[in-house]
Amino acid sequence: MEKRLLVAFSLTLIFLLVWGRFIAPPPVKVPETANQPVGLETQASGVPAKEPVQTKFVDQNSAKDLPELQIGNFIVKYSPAGGYLSKIYIGNLDNPLPFENIGFIAEDQEKKFTVVLGSDRIAFNGPQGSGKEFIFNGYDLEIKISSTPAQMLLFSNYWHPNMLDQRYQEIFYSQGQGIKRSNPKKVKSGQYNNLLFAGGRDRYYCFSLFKDSYDVNWVGDKNQEQLYLVAPAATTKVYIGPQTRKLLAERDLEGIIYFGFFHGIGALMIKLLHFFYAIAKNWGLSIIFFAIFIYFCLFPFTMKSTKAMRRMQEIQPELEALKAKYKDNPQKFSKEQLELFKKYRINPLGGCLPLFLQLPIFIALYQVLFRFVELKGASFLWIKDLSLPDRAIPLPFKIPLLGEYINILPILIMIVGLIQQKVTTAKTTSSEQKSMGLFFSVFLGVIFYNFPAALVLYWFVQNLLTLVYQLRISKTHSLQVA
Repeated sequence: MEKRLLVAFSLTLIFLLVWGRFIAPPPVKVPETANQPVGLETQASGVPAKEPVQTKFVDQNSAKDLPELQIGNFIVKYSPAGGYLSKIYIGNLDNPLPFENIGFIAEDQEKKFTVVLGSDRIAFNGPQGSGKEFIFNGYDLEIKISSTPAQMLLFSNYWHPNMLDQRYQEIFYSQGQGIKRSNPKKVKSGQYNNLLFAGGRDRYYCFSLFKDSYDVNWVGDKNQEQLYLVAPAATTKVYIGPQTRKLLAERDLEGIIYFGFFHGIGALMIKLLHFFYAIAKNWGLSIIFFAIFIYFCLFPFTMKSTKAMRRMQEIQPELEALKAKYKDNPQKFSKEQLELFKKYRINPLGGCLPLFLQLPIFIALYQVLFRFVELKGASFLWIKDLSLPDRAIPLPFKIPLLGEYINILPILIMIVGLIQQKVTTAKTTSSEQKSMGLFFSVFLGVIFYNFPAALVLYWFVQNLLTLVYQLRISKTHSLQVA
């Protein structure tokens, strides 16, 4: 791989890691309209708002002692005291969602409800005819209440213990056109009126109201944020499930999915990955086909870049001679260097175009594969879960940098990178440049070491195809005089 491209990608990866670990998205920018959110001290009508009633949720460390029910796609832990859903899991107990205390009403927190379980619902019957019913239909949840409380908690959202997963937590709301998003830790507490829908999401899943007209109340603190529905209707319908375009589009909520600045490229990638999956019936093969497709789409530019790099290497002896001859006259050296480039028809910027084309693709792919819920639990060869590092060989104890597993794909990337350096490095290259090339080959493997196997697999296939082409072109000599 061309050193400039390798350095650029390394710096890009470092930037993405630093951004994901230490920098949160900016807070929601509230539009200055008549319907803008107002603080807890004032509602839209101008009437002072009451302080929120102190809530008494079941301590989440004690939630394991609550009764649970397998219902549709979910396992639900529910609390007869207060009549609400304490915790919810998708698939199994190893996959908890960060959306808790669903349907909690402060006025009911001291009530003891009788629970009636059905194949698709949990009903809470309380004193004096009060009651709630939670009806599941696929990933849709219908919440029915018999009372008219001031507000009902849609969910409280705890922070993921993993910093990477925290990076992908987000709250959102739609008020007219577009969707406004914020890091939950920076949510502006207060009442938001006349919203089309609102909710929260993490890396793979989301919780969202169906489109209607709502007033909601966000309450945030350092540990979690809570989304309350103000003056809830007798029936409230929400979506709780994976962030897939198909499922969300069926509910007119596909705008929830967002891949950052290069969202358009990311959305196209999703379609291509699904297209290749329809052919291969395996997500690992789909990623390989996708990598091959991207490689050949950019091959004309890669070919031009590789040839430009080789031509630059071939004139290195003449460049070094010019440097020695005009070491005391930089202006003369620059002029002679340009003449040398013109003589051999070399564009010194010829290798930059593939870089500018690949970076947006790679950044978008980084965002897509980190959020692509279809990869969660998908296996390929020795890889048990493409959304995690490949974890090929378990270790008897934890080793710094390696962790508890040896990941093979990043090691293969290092090996391919070292071979590339040997193939592309000219004999006249200085020892310093050779050392730097070797360093970046190893450094890239280190950066990729704990990345999801899907992303590492894509990069390995790209590098392998590039190496094959470099081996082929290394046998030719294209230097010509103008």
